[in-house]
Amino acid sequence: MKVGTVVLIALVPVVGFVGLLAYGLRHARGVPTVAEPPGRLVVRVPSLARELDLSKGVDLSAWKDLTPVRVDLVYQVTIQPWSKKLVPWIEVRALRNAQDIYFYLSWPDEAPDQTLGPATFSDGCAIMFPLDPNVQPSSILMGFLGRSSIWHWKASRDAAFWQKPPPGAELPYADYYYPFEDQETLPVSMGDPQLPVVDLLAVRIGTVTPKSRQIVVGRGLWTNATWHVVMKRALEPEGAEASSDALLGPGRVKLCAFAVWNGAAGDRGGRKSISDFVELVYQP
Repeated sequence: MKVGTVVLIALVPVVGFVGLLAYGLRHARGVPTVAEPPGRLVVRVPSLARELDLSKGVDLSAWKDLTPVRVDLVYQVTIQPWSKKLVPWIEVRALRNAQDIYFYLSWPDEAPDQTLGPATFSDGCAIMFPLDPNVQPSSILMGFLGRSSIWHWKASRDAAFWQKPPPGAELPYADYYYPFEDQETLPVSMGDPQLPVVDLLAVRIGTVTPKSRQIVVGRGLWTNATWHVVMKRALEPEGAEASSDALLGPGRVKLCAFAVWNGAAGDRGGRKSISDFVELVYQP
């Protein structure tokens, strides 16, 4: 047998072993794949010549011609204690006129929770608008990934604002106010504005704070084991700033996410069901 043939026979297994070793080291954590990001749900915002007067209640007939977008919800598992019962989905509709934008949110709930007390919590929902120009691809916490504007509707505040309490009813109150609140870096003890919807600003975890100016209006209606909540705000409020307010005029690319609290399941604070981002698309 020729020497060259012997050398070739000896080199083949060595080269093969080196190749397998290199492949194994390169793919030690698995074979790389190209993962396409899931497409975002789109909520279309048509322009309609109508104005909804929430002081007269929630008019469901005003929304019957708009197709709802069903947005799946998941537990906010990064906050303990975790939710006891998932709210599986929320349906979203939106419309606008020349001045205002309206959001109509609905989700299943066996019974309304509109009062607060020991171990008694309120139903609620929220819309989060990220304010930073470079938005992270997914939302895992409301206000966790950057500066955000959050519209938070609460059933207990809604009932107190729109419905007159019965005679002799004892209303909750605070008998102490921290006098140096304005000097704190993160004001946390200020009273909650008693409005159906509170416009909040969040920068990171633990920074959710009511804004000094509250201009979001909202009202809820519970019927047939379903909550129906409508929120309204000017598209471009006078004096609004991009660093603290969601600017929602046409021509702006805008994302939002949703959250729902089920009071009967003990939801409050970070214990809630949340969605990923959806995209608002304006129609003529």
